[in-house]
Amino acid sequence: MLEERRQEILRTLVEEYIKTGEPVSSRTIAEVSGLGVSAATIRNELAALETDGYVAQPHTSAGRVPTARAYRYYVDHLGPSRLRSATQAKIATFFDSVQLELTKLLKATSRLLADVTQLPSVVVAPSVVGERIRDIHLVHLTPEVILTMVISENGRVVQDRLRLESPISSDELEEVEEAVTDAAVGVSIGSKVELDPQRRDSLTSRVLEASEAVIRIVEDAASSGSDVYVGGTQQMANVWEDLSEVQRVLEVVEREAMILNILARAPGTSVLIGTELPVTDVDMAVVSKTYDAGTTPGRVGVIGPMRMNYRRVISAVEEVSRELEDRIQQ
Repeated sequence: MLEERRQEILRTLVEEYIKTGEPVSSRTIAEVSGLGVSAATIRNELAALETDGYVAQPHTSAGRVPTARAYRYYVDHLGPSRLRSATQAKIATFFDSVQLELTKLLKATSRLLADVTQLPSVVVAPSVVGERIRDIHLVHLTPEVILTMVISENGRVVQDRLRLESPISSDELEEVEEAVTDAAVGVSIGSKVELDPQRRDSLTSRVLEASEAVIRIVEDAASSGSDVYVGGTQQMANVWEDLSEVQRVLEVVEREAMILNILARAPGTSVLIGTELPVTDVDMAVVSKTYDAGTTPGRVGVIGPMRMNYRRVISAVEEVSRELEDRIQQ
């Protein structure tokens, strides 16, 4: 824990650098911090902070810039700021007025969070495990290949392809769909699905074989990955000045497995900065928070440079997460 004066100097330096993107001089810190000490005293404290790894000096005559360690200290010891009333109202109005099924709601939420923070945002859907099955649809792609669609009670769709050992007619496929639908509707995804014994006895061997194959697909729906919705990627060129940095961040955002790995954290609010992320040589920080969707949790997050306004972003992520959770549970 830094002593009080150094903490205030570090806070002022981080916040000034977030605002300007320029190295911060000791004179600026003396003027802004209100500590009532000279610029020379500030310089001595900055030298100590530099020795401890909190600040760096790009050039001999330049001011200082915060390191990843400085951002981490700043996040850990200074609470989030209060959102402006207009921003709070915008978030509240969105969730009060939106009437969308879960998939569309999560997509819209990613756009809202990106709009509020002016940074790329990510919303990870909760797992479908535990949601009840509302409907089953089967579609012929070829005589041997069918598309299976498992629709949950929240309107989420898990699709898969099934190749049958022999062709099946449209009439037979309708019979398969009816049999599996009767068996699966109302069952929680992840639970065992069984055909009614009387129904089973009435099916031809080919229809029964296809029905059992479809049931295996339905039961495997529990292993489908969580959907990821990304908003605001068009803003990246305005956030990262270096286009090569934009490309590196975009590569991370476009890799769903990487995003899921980054956001797969313990419940609550998480802030990962620089080398704390499972990526290398990328100027990036991620603020995220879980939301309770009733069965399994999801997560909302914001991706930005290390020089992001953490206090405001944390507040926005927590507010959107809270409102999304309330909306889902209505």
